[in-house]
Amino acid sequence: MEYIDIVNDNNEVIGSATQEEIYNKKLNHRIVHIFVIHPISNKIYFQKRSETKSFLPGYYCTSAGGHVQAGETYEKAAKRELFEEIGIQTPVKKMDSMLFISDGHKRFIELYITKADNGFIFRDGEVSAGEFFNFDDAKKLIEKDEKIHPQLNVCFSWFIKNKKMIIR
Repeated sequence: MEYIDIVNDNNEVIGSATQEEIYNKKLNHRIVHIFVIHPISNKIYFQKRSETKSFLPGYYCTSAGGHVQAGETYEKAAKRELFEEIGIQTPVKKMDSMLFISDGHKRFIELYITKADNGFIFRDGEVSAGEFFNFDDAKKLIEKDEKIHPQLNVCFSWFIKNKKMIIR
């Protein structure tokens, strides 16, 4: 069984619990999200979640992402999620930390960037597809807000504000 660290309002670990318990009790926890940027075209890769997912099936999300497991660092979680979800092993660079609150439930998110243009394999069945989008098309997709994971919206908003820092 997989355990996730519980954190206090200062993002300090105070215990651990199962994912089910984390969500049932709305316990603060940690999440990572990673954007894969194409090294030549600078397009951004979004994954489409599998229709078999219990939460938000078929929704677009960041390139990869997920829960930071108990005892795991954010960076290690980012690398693990990249490999598990889309099959790539590339260096990651932390871009920012943010707080996502939904229905009183706090998630501490660290956002990472990596570069890749191929080698995507949907290893664990959580992802059904993925696609590189140019910036304007990605923005339009998110603005339509049809099957968009709420955390993709938050992470992409950060991307919009910091695009010049990322794409050179």
